[in-house]
Parts: sequence; structure tokens; C-alpha cells
Amino acid sequence: MPTTPASSPASSSLTATAPSGLALWRVRALTLAPLGAIAWLALVLADHPAISQYGLSALTLAMCAGMVAANTMPKHWLTPLAPGMQFARHHLLRLGVALYGLRLTFGAIAALGLGGVVVPLAMLVATLLFGMWVGTSFFGLSRREAILVSAGSAVCGAAAAIAVSSVVRTDDRQTAVAVATVVLFGTVGMLLYPWLYELATQQLHLSVTERAFGIFTGATLHEVAQVIASGKMVSDATADAAVVAKMVRVLALGPLLLIMALWPRTSWSDASGGTRNWRGLMKSVPWFAIGFVAVMALNSASMVPALLKPGLIALDNWLLACAMLAIGLHTRIGDLLRAGRKPLALAGVLFVFLMGVGALLCALLT
Repeated sequence: MPTTPASSPASSSLTATAPSGLALWRVRALTLAPLGAIAWLALVLADHPAISQYGLSALTLAMCAGMVAANTMPKHWLTPLAPGMQFARHHLLRLGVALYGLRLTFGAIAALGLGGVVVPLAMLVATLLFGMWVGTSFFGLSRREAILVSAGSAVCGAAAAIAVSSVVRTDDRQTAVAVATVVLFGTVGMLLYPWLYELATQQLHLSVTERAFGIFTGATLHEVAQVIASGKMVSDATADAAVVAKMVRVLALGPLLLIMALWPRTSWSDASGGTRNWRGLMKSVPWFAIGFVAVMALNSASMVPALLKPGLIALDNWLLACAMLAIGLHTRIGDLLRAGRKPLALAGVLFVFLMGVGALLCALLT
């Protein structure tokens, strides 16, 4: 009697997983919708004269709205939005950073001068070395924890901490603590820096240019999104200079990870005798930074159609606002304070170090 051929395990697996993948994207879209609406509202409010006169950008409004909601609403109210929040924090943020290259050209990098490249790189190296020394010598942290917190402050915030964790093989708790310190002090810096510019130029009457302050912001502030938001609270020129300086640090993440992976007899090699996690290393390469350079190259060559450019920039503003809102929704003050005293203390010392040494280098080299 003829029999019907049985389905292979592979085909059964594909049949089972395809709907779940589609369902996942449907959930992401549904949970992203309210975030997108609030981000759009932030863009509209930021253009209103009553708000724009205070220098509050849409990104700052979105971030603050998320933080207020995260710290006043019950956690179970926000839990259903988790898929959309995660998608915005990771994918929309990276796409938004890449598209930010539409605002810049290679001429903008040349306009920063040598100091615009030297200061961010010098701050990266100095913060890493200083953080490892202070963390291990004064706070008694392990070398892994010290370099994890230091990398988050020195390179590009949470993305750097997560990337470094894949190389030094830290556990989830250590990584979460490092990310928490970045969120806390990066958010403080994002709101503090525009006030510092106002203090320096209006109260102390120092000759600080928007370009120089942008380099300072990009060379010392933690997250890319925080750099953009803080810069825009001063001026568009400050934001542009800040992003270029920040991209110098972000692009240095790849070589830094490679050096750490190849470093002989490091204390962060795994128990199997130092086998490097090359797959994790490749996943950690900041491809969004490469995308930023590619988009900037297209813009420099005038290959972006003039009719499309305003719409793409508007889309980019919305993407970044969504990301900032999602980051704010993940920022719970109680969780940050429970992250651990020693890592928080190290991050606080590094925060002061970044501002002090960064201001000194900018004064000397820009």
C-alpha cells in the first residue's frame, strides 16, 4: 500500500519556526507603534516656540518622557512594550546613527582639525588606563570588572561594555552593572553639558566656540544618542562636531576589541587556555559606525537626491527619538542605585576624569 512520505525534521522545523518569526515581527510592530507616536509627538513639541526657546530637542524630550514613565508607572504596565523597546534601543538607534551621516561631509571632519581626532583618541586611551588602575588599586574590583566599566565610559557607552564583555568573558551581572553605570552618568552628562556651555560662555565669559564644545562633548560623553541629544541642546553646529568626534571613538572599538582578543596571557582568557571568541568579536564590530561613514561619503559626493534628503533627515530624527524614548523607559533610578557601589564609584570617578581632562585637552588642542 502506498504511503505518504514523512516530512523531514528540517522541513518540520522550518514550518514551525516561520510563523513564530512572523509573529515576533508582528509583536514588535504593534509594541513599537505607541513608542513611535510618542516620539513623533516629541518632534512636534520640540518645534513649538514655547519649548524650542529653552533649547530642548526632541531627543531630550523623548528621553525625559521615558524616564518619567519608567520611574512613576508600575513595571507591569510597561512590560508589554518590551519587544518594541528592545527593537528601538538596538536596531532603530543604529540605523539612526548611520543615517546621521546625511548631515555631514568629509569636509566637516577636516574642519575639526587635528585636535578633533587627537582629543577623542587620547581620551579613550587615557580613560581605559586610568579606569583599570583606579578600579583595581583603589576599589578592589577584578580586572575584568574594571576594564568593563572603563570601556563603557571610554568608548561608546553600553555598546562598548557589551562588546568588551564578549571578549573578556564576564557574566551577565557584571555586564548589567557596567551598562547601568553608563546609563546613569551618561544621562547626567547629557543634561549637564548644555548647562556647562551656558556657564562657560554666558557667566564666565570664556571664549569657548560651538565647535570646540562639540569636540569636548563627543570626546567625553558616553552614548552616541546622548552625544547627539546634548549637542542639539546647544546648537546644530555643536551636535555635528560632537557626532564626528564621537565617531572617532566608536570606530576605535573594532581595533580595541582585536587588541584585547590577541593580547597574550590576559586575565580575561577563558578556562580552555585562552581560546578567543572570534564569533562574538565579529558580532561586536560597530557596523553602524561603518554605515555612518558610508552615508557621509554618499553625502560628500552629492549622491543623495535633493528631493529625498529632507524626508530622510526627518526619518532619522524620528528613529533617534524612538531610541531615546526606549532608553529612557529602561532607566530606573532604583535599579541603577542597586547596581553596586564600587562599579558606580569607579564610573563616577571616570565621569569627573572625562570632564576635567577632556576640557584641558580641548583647551590645548582645539
